[in-house]
Amino acid sequence: MKKWFKSILACLTAVSLAACGSASTSASSSAEASSASNVKDGTYTASAEGFGGQDVTVTITVEGGKITNTVVDASTQSADYGQKAADTLAQEITDGQTWDIDVASGATMTRNGASEAAKDAMSQAGFDVDNLAKTSDASGEDETAECDVLVIGVGASGSVAALKAAESGAKVIGVEATDHIGGMGNAAQGMFAVGSVEQKDRYGEDGETTDEEYWYNHFQESNDDLGNAKLIRTFISEAKNTVSYMLNHGVGFFLSKTAQQIAHFDTEVVYHRWNNADPFTYIGNALDENGVDIRYNTTANSLTTDADGNVTGAVCTKADGGTLTITAKSTIVSTGSFANNPDLMKEVLGEEVYNNAMVMAGAELPGLEMMWNVGAAKGDLLTMNHGVVTMNADEKVSELTLNTPILWVNREGKRFMNEDLLKDTVHFSSAVVAQGGVAYTIVDQATVDRWTDMSQENTGTWIHYWDQHGIVDENGEPTIYHAPMDIDTWNAGFDALTAAGEGGVFDTIEEAAAFIGCDADDLQETIDNYNTYVENGYDEEFFKDKEDLVYSVKEGPYYVTKGHSGVLGALGGVNTNELLEVLRDDQSVIGNLYATGNNVSGISHGAYQDVEGVGLGFSLTSGRLAGAHAAENAGYTPSEDTTELTELGQKTMEEATARGMQGTTKHE
Repeated sequence: MKKWFKSILACLTAVSLAACGSASTSASSSAEASSASNVKDGTYTASAEGFGGQDVTVTITVEGGKITNTVVDASTQSADYGQKAADTLAQEITDGQTWDIDVASGATMTRNGASEAAKDAMSQAGFDVDNLAKTSDASGEDETAECDVLVIGVGASGSVAALKAAESGAKVIGVEATDHIGGMGNAAQGMFAVGSVEQKDRYGEDGETTDEEYWYNHFQESNDDLGNAKLIRTFISEAKNTVSYMLNHGVGFFLSKTAQQIAHFDTEVVYHRWNNADPFTYIGNALDENGVDIRYNTTANSLTTDADGNVTGAVCTKADGGTLTITAKSTIVSTGSFANNPDLMKEVLGEEVYNNAMVMAGAELPGLEMMWNVGAAKGDLLTMNHGVVTMNADEKVSELTLNTPILWVNREGKRFMNEDLLKDTVHFSSAVVAQGGVAYTIVDQATVDRWTDMSQENTGTWIHYWDQHGIVDENGEPTIYHAPMDIDTWNAGFDALTAAGEGGVFDTIEEAAAFIGCDADDLQETIDNYNTYVENGYDEEFFKDKEDLVYSVKEGPYYVTKGHSGVLGALGGVNTNELLEVLRDDQSVIGNLYATGNNVSGISHGAYQDVEGVGLGFSLTSGRLAGAHAAENAGYTPSEDTTELTELGQKTMEEATARGMQGTTKHE
């Protein structure tokens, strides 16, 4: 799970830091105007809440009435995200002589915490902080532009939408708040598709064990038939064509050797994995070749409409501070939902879960609000629950303690799920969300001795992230088992968890209960019952599989790990029809307005779909379809996409498959 989060966090760091370089405002003139008599030289420190509810501490050094040095302590933040951003944030504060470090575009909770802490420290020093917010020093002129299709947000779905519209003959302008395309797609790993060329290549024309009917029923059963049936049906039918479309543009997908989740081992593989070091390089080249005009570091603020309520374009803010007003025959909003809108995230998760879970923030852009403001119905809002992780600790032990079907308890010291739910990342993460976003695992010394016995082949039970942490067999193929962990790594891991307040080693059940915050008698009863289930080979409480009732909890010391539900992002916001046209409350279409990707409600209802690759699959497919429909709305005739491969597509598939089957997911 941490590997997943680290790759995504690294991607978001790039998005966030890229926006820093594009800032068009400065507070230096305001700083110079501050009364030197009010500012006292010295060192000032303050803290504010950052990512995961943990403090970010900022220390400024003031000499001669100016900030000469800034230190941002982000050690409580994610190792590959907030911590890496610390030096850049510090430099922004010093260079800009301001606490206002551009938290709007591509913002993170770490950045927000640093900004608030810097503001406090500067106030202590006597700066007039109210006058130190960035004021525009840009001389950018206002500008107007016209196009056939305007795409707002050139991420995974937006880039494909822009490309398809341009290939259909439309003049396309893309508005992108950062300085690069792809967004969260740069951190994605693969997409769902059934009936693709790669499935046909592996299973044969009649070899599939599932088909479009099977997957349509699966989606709707998961949704209790409350999903958008026409949209789901369209997505399932069209995803296979998206695979070929991407291959034909040089983007390497290969059909995964196996399903990624143990729960999905009994169905054919539908997960098509990226096989490019940078897939959006290829899409970017195609956008250039087709004349798409991408306005980078430009943020759309509002949509414009005519007297009948049809969308006519958007008003944007350029990198130089000027206003860009774009008139378009069709507008596609692909801004990626609401992950960095704290109010909406708290509304969906609840404040308790929001504070406990590891929430991945995206760009804080007004995409959904823009559509709601022109009459779009508010669709089902969901979060992408994905796995369970520790926070603020650099350790490896959770590869076992939070990924194995051992004893899991909630804050009351009681079991709350069949631990076999760990076979699916969405299911067990959602189960922890239902407990307030946090849960605990407990193993005893006998289990630790078994797991750290280096003479053993493996630890004796499967692990959730077997594809990342599993050992390989004699044929070099990954297995679902983890290798034993050497005792030094184990002890170092629990030292780190203890220091972070994320776990501990306890001699008695009473001590373990005190750490969890539950009644010791309740925890003891839970443990006694669980031990009985293990001994009898039957879980009469939640019916865990007999073969997974392996480790009892008998004699201390007891090792407790605190796990936080991982929330990769958000889903939904507006309702559309199968053409991706945005709808009002009365189901009427808002003329000329389309939405794609995570902005769209209806693929999942109640909870994120437990289908591998559904997020990226829908983003790319909805982008391609919206681009075609928007171009048609603008008067063009888009070509029909099929599974047929071009010569480039065939070559890309063969090379990607060869690399993928060898375990390589990047171009050499």
